[in-house]
Amino acid sequence: MARDGATYVCQSCGASQSRWSGQCPACGTWNAMVEESGIRPPGALAASRPSRTRGLDFQGLSGEVRALPRIQTGIEEFDRVCGGGVARGSAILVGGDPGVGKSTLLMQAVAAAATRGATCAYISGEESVDQVRSRA
Repeated sequence: MARDGATYVCQSCGASQSRWSGQCPACGTWNAMVEESGIRPPGALAASRPSRTRGLDFQGLSGEVRALPRIQTGIEEFDRVCGGGVARGSAILVGGDPGVGKSTLLMQAVAAAATRGATCAYISGEESVDQVRSRA
């Protein structure tokens, strides 16, 4: 009989069940079930039973690949570097030394895309690195 609150979780796929078995029923991996105890206080509700999903379906690399819809900014070189324009719903991280024009380039790209009817967001951040100099 399973102890109160004990769960056995597969270390390969994350499936859980209330009792130990040598093979995970979800992914078929042997000896991957590890006990995770979660003692609950008297009167507490038991956790809901997990669904029996099989995980993700992976697709091979062979076959045709649909091109993502792209937003053209109108800045030819920027669009080329981004693979023909910015993919919808994507985020682009632009890095470089201070003063090289990252903010200027991105503001121009966002403005050009917005004038073409695209909804854009420009989010800027700064990283600060403190350098400690040793005194000899």
